[in-house]
Amino acid sequence: MSLPFYLAGRLPLRSSLRGGMTGIVVAVTGIALSVVVMLVSVSVMMGFRDEIRSKIIGFDSQITIAPRSADDADSVPTITLGEIEEAVGSLPASATVTLTARQPAIIKTPESFSGVIVKGIGAGHDWDFVRSNLVEGVIPDYQADSTLYDIIISRTLASDLSLSAGERVDTYFLGNGTYRMRRLKIAGIYDTHFEEYDKNVIFATLPMIRQAAGIDGDCGALAEINGLGSDDEIDRVSGLIAGSLADRFYSGRTDKTYTVLNIHESAALYFNWLALLDTNVVVILTLMSVLASLTLVSSLFILVLRRVGTIGVLKALGAGNRLVRQTFILLTLRMLLMGLLAGNVIGLGIIWIQSATHVIPLDPEAYYLDHVPVEISWPVVVTLNVAAAVIAFVVLLLPSAIIATIKPARVINYE
Repeated sequence: MSLPFYLAGRLPLRSSLRGGMTGIVVAVTGIALSVVVMLVSVSVMMGFRDEIRSKIIGFDSQITIAPRSADDADSVPTITLGEIEEAVGSLPASATVTLTARQPAIIKTPESFSGVIVKGIGAGHDWDFVRSNLVEGVIPDYQADSTLYDIIISRTLASDLSLSAGERVDTYFLGNGTYRMRRLKIAGIYDTHFEEYDKNVIFATLPMIRQAAGIDGDCGALAEINGLGSDDEIDRVSGLIAGSLADRFYSGRTDKTYTVLNIHESAALYFNWLALLDTNVVVILTLMSVLASLTLVSSLFILVLRRVGTIGVLKALGAGNRLVRQTFILLTLRMLLMGLLAGNVIGLGIIWIQSATHVIPLDPEAYYLDHVPVEISWPVVVTLNVAAAVIAFVVLLLPSAIIATIKPARVINYE
């Protein structure tokens, strides 16, 4: 063990601070509070980002490819999986491509009506999003012919129209200057607390929308790509797809044009809101880092003032300024480690309790969630702790220079 570590381990903290244990408690509490606030802030930000992102993708998709009609005909422009595979080429192994269609419609009851968008989902679609938000009824087995006209509506819409699972409702599909009526069965009711989507989106099967919209064969109105791992990958893949489709059109290999949108463009409002949350977290982390740094610096000064006699003895015995500075920095870092330990235990405890019980609620109308979302990321926890230790060490280097001004002859008898 090196000499600075040995000396820092031998010097007691209790007698080093004015007021005995009071000074230690104040210093450790300040550091622990900073760590708790930083951990909780980051976990809440990550929770919000992942929850909102998953809801948006659940209603929309990471990448949407929509064909455009070249002659502005009344018929619905269609797309097939074969077109996408031929035009796009290889996608990341995790990516999935499914056909969908969205049709405007009016749901009508004897007492009321509401305009909606019916989203018809094709084979291979992942229903986990709808399943995780289902509050009543079931997700139909759309492989059976008997479920062709089964739909899943939101709790908001069900409440507005006084509907419940198992009931049938008249639905008028609009398009091509006319309408087609279908009597649909409400198989399930979902609630995501995302009112902008909840009050407008109904989930159904693609074959039923094909019938209602006059889409032929195995076509869809849209192709949706999901399963990409990160926001950067979404942007990269959507750019490659858009470039490939444009190249095919301008080179004469196809006469169809397409619109390619990724989730960051179609839901830019929400991602800008999440970016604002990220900015708030950066401000909080900065303030808490400053608070912890000031706490450590003040603790170091108190340690030096209460140990000037010890400093004089060490220098008289031949210890250099560097050795003494390292000793007192390490002594201060002992308090930092105590604060980090306490802060991590309390902060991670708060995060775990909130994750398990959702004890802290939110107003869904304002935040799209009924509870504060939290997410623990161990790499982030480790990074925060390492960063705190590094910043503390760097911050303590300059204040510790005060030790160089202490003369052994003047302070050898100081008490």
